[in-house]
Amino acid sequence: MPHPTHGFVELSALPPFDEADRGNPVATRRHRRAMTLVDHAFLSVQLDGALPELSPDARDPTCPRWTAAGLVVRATTEPGAAALRQEWSVSLPVNALPSMRIRLRGTLDRPALAEITEVNPPEPTGSTTAFGLSGQSVTISTADLGATAIVTVRGAPIEWAIGNGEAAGVVVWAPSLPTLVLTIEVSMGVRVRPTGSAGEAADHEPDAIVRRALAYIRGCTALTVGPNERTILTDHRVLPLSWTRDAYWQALALLAADGPGDRERVADHLRWLWRRCERPDGRWVRSHHADGRRKDLAFQADQQLYPIVELADYWRLTGELPAGVNWDRELPRAWEAAEHAISAETGLIGSEENAADDPSTAPFIAASQILLWYAAERVAELGDAQALRIDARRARLRATATRAAFNSRFVHGAAPWPYAVNAEGGQVSYHDANDLPIALAPLWGFCTEDDPGWSQTMAFAFGSANPAWFEGARAGLGSVHTPGPWTLGDVQAWIRARIMGDRRSMAECLSRLRSVAFDDGMLPEAYSADPLDDRRIRHWFAWPGAALAALTLLDRDERLSERLAVRRLASIDP
Repeated sequence: MPHPTHGFVELSALPPFDEADRGNPVATRRHRRAMTLVDHAFLSVQLDGALPELSPDARDPTCPRWTAAGLVVRATTEPGAAALRQEWSVSLPVNALPSMRIRLRGTLDRPALAEITEVNPPEPTGSTTAFGLSGQSVTISTADLGATAIVTVRGAPIEWAIGNGEAAGVVVWAPSLPTLVLTIEVSMGVRVRPTGSAGEAADHEPDAIVRRALAYIRGCTALTVGPNERTILTDHRVLPLSWTRDAYWQALALLAADGPGDRERVADHLRWLWRRCERPDGRWVRSHHADGRRKDLAFQADQQLYPIVELADYWRLTGELPAGVNWDRELPRAWEAAEHAISAETGLIGSEENAADDPSTAPFIAASQILLWYAAERVAELGDAQALRIDARRARLRATATRAAFNSRFVHGAAPWPYAVNAEGGQVSYHDANDLPIALAPLWGFCTEDDPGWSQTMAFAFGSANPAWFEGARAGLGSVHTPGPWTLGDVQAWIRARIMGDRRSMAECLSRLRSVAFDDGMLPEAYSADPLDDRRIRHWFAWPGAALAALTLLDRDERLSERLAVRRLASIDP
């Protein structure tokens, strides 16, 4: 749940992260792997002293379901609720009824927020967790954080015992019932309690990845933190923080699906971005806590530009800007901060880090220049339509200057575009799975689909000369940040095939993504190139599924160009 001071709090039996391991990628990935282990569950249900062997059934991503012999388990929630429920339906002969024990252990605290590349790690909260008993409910609280959780069991009597920092409850069976339906409800609250944000109805999109991506955004990452304000987190477990880049693609997925409440979610997110986020200099930083405070202070150029594009996307769909923000003041302020990062010498926008959160080996990243051009064109469109008071001509002059600077520094005949350059003419030969603006350049209108530089850049990206290409039976585009093919690399392959009109390759990309998805339809960050050594890295990562959902939904309805391509009513491009 969002927390007004610490950003986010959770119930977990995960061992504490060793603060001495901050910035150690191996230790960080080991900690993330530990999140997935059943031994570290805060709440567990044992039958006859053992955990039941449940098989997942992910047909409805808004209502997870597991089964075993004589047993069905469902997880549910209600729209706007601050509670989750597990329903255990046990249908067994009276003489075969198992003993049933519920165990609660661990802490109520802010997660460790351990990152591969640490910049500004948070200090430990120093909080302590206390267990208490109230009737058939157990309370878990931490006075230091002003947070409380309540576990309530309904459907059968339960005898609780509390001690040694945990609670254990034994269910008292009623043998006369042919089926016992036991409901375990976990509710959470904080001193300044935000409203809930569960998803509404199940989404009926045919593709499981798209269904799961939308359900995950609506129910787990797009969280209300105040009246008409909603954060969008990169995930709810590993890093419950907001990256504007990750949030942009989740917002675009919501706008593409346009289901009940989706426009309101994005409007609330825009208000959170533009009025709650801590931006004393007008700049978004690498990441922000759910309460809007800055977390990692490094500047990434795309993090500054994506909120501008998200606003333009919302306006293009709805014809209005969200109420409650002085857009005539705030958009120029954010744009001025972006302009401040543009080098007078090169005309290119600089970035301290790349989209993988790694330090930039050269400050001027090609993808950032394309995104700057795109944001300038989209700002000009808002000015053309008089959606706000902004100089459309000035915005287009910036777009033209950016394109000219790009041509001067990145375009060398039919050679691939460099990944990044510096002011002295140095170039980085590389392409990363995170570089979606490069793949999208023709769809956005930055270049044509037969542009030789773009074509050769894509050929380089998906070839062995690229350090981020990983060979194997499941060869693919990834990132040196996390070795192995990335699902975002597969999304780029889909974009490239879509631009080239290669429907067969588009289908192959979707087939690959389905084959590496987790049981619940979520996409990992990366996976092993060797399927015999099948490893999938990072559960709970919203960005790749959201990007795929946004692009495939728009493509299915033939709206890719309408919703993404720039519109020039008064172009000054040569």
